[in-house]
Amino acid sequence: MATKKTVESPEFLYLPLSDIVIEEQIRSGIDTESESFKALMESIKDLGVLEPVLVTPKDGKYLLLCGERRYLAALKLGLPTIPVRILDTITQKDEILAYQLTENLQREDLNPMDQAKGIFAYIQAKHPDKNYDVDGVMSDLVSYNRRPEDLPEEIALTVRAIIEIAGKSIQTLHRTISLLKLSDEIQAAIRVGNLPVSQGYIFAANLDCPDRMNIFATVIQKPVTNATLNNLLTAYKKVKPVPGVTKPIPMTKQIASLRSVESSIETGIATYTKPDLVTLLDELHVFCALVELRIPIAPEPAPEKPGKKKPPQV
Repeated sequence: MATKKTVESPEFLYLPLSDIVIEEQIRSGIDTESESFKALMESIKDLGVLEPVLVTPKDGKYLLLCGERRYLAALKLGLPTIPVRILDTITQKDEILAYQLTENLQREDLNPMDQAKGIFAYIQAKHPDKNYDVDGVMSDLVSYNRRPEDLPEEIALTVRAIIEIAGKSIQTLHRTISLLKLSDEIQAAIRVGNLPVSQGYIFAANLDCPDRMNIFATVIQKPVTNATLNNLLTAYKKVKPVPGVTKPIPMTKQIASLRSVESSIETGIATYTKPDLVTLLDELHVFCALVELRIPIAPEPAPEKPGKKKPPQV
């Protein structure tokens, strides 16, 4: 295919791929080995790039605004040109992010962490004088949800624009931004799909849980339901301090108590409904996970003191 730089229609023209430059995008990275990307390459190989990418002039070349996956697929296929729509020169970061948000937030395959970072970066760029941090953005989202008239007009307009672009409720936007308060390890697990985003929301709502990183390590190894995870993260709030010194119940009695419960459940198993059994299973998962969390810190049995052993009783 000969390199073209002439207008093909009022809507777009073709540009050499070498004339297009890429700077930071909302997406943290595109997996060019994924099945979806390979499917995109097959489609472009058969039909060409059907939807032009968006670019804007910059330093004698063109800055890519939207369409990085199409651009990279065309590059891997060795295509010399790609259809583009050239927008008037855009230099403001908030304007660039607005275009990227419009394209990316409405895509189902956009990573939840990239969504959160994109929305946060847009608000920061739109209001650089506010020195926004994550807590500040979340606070303004809460204020907008309760009494939008109390927010400065320019902030309210920005929130309304994001709601329109993303097509999400204010509550969903608030939960999405809350993911940025998670540790790097939990964010990475959400990004690669090892932790469901719904459970990321639960972790973000329980940042005060002292055992949250141990619980995270446990559920990554043995996935649990959302209800079980929530119970694990809030269990510490239900433990009442014991006044004075109280001796722990011997483990033999604890086990005997569990066996008694097991026997009673087995006897009446036919009378329980499915929701009852699901609730019971969730509680058992919580119990098992709590025990597993404590195993690494439980004291080892004291070594026997050297000396003569007593002869067995006969």
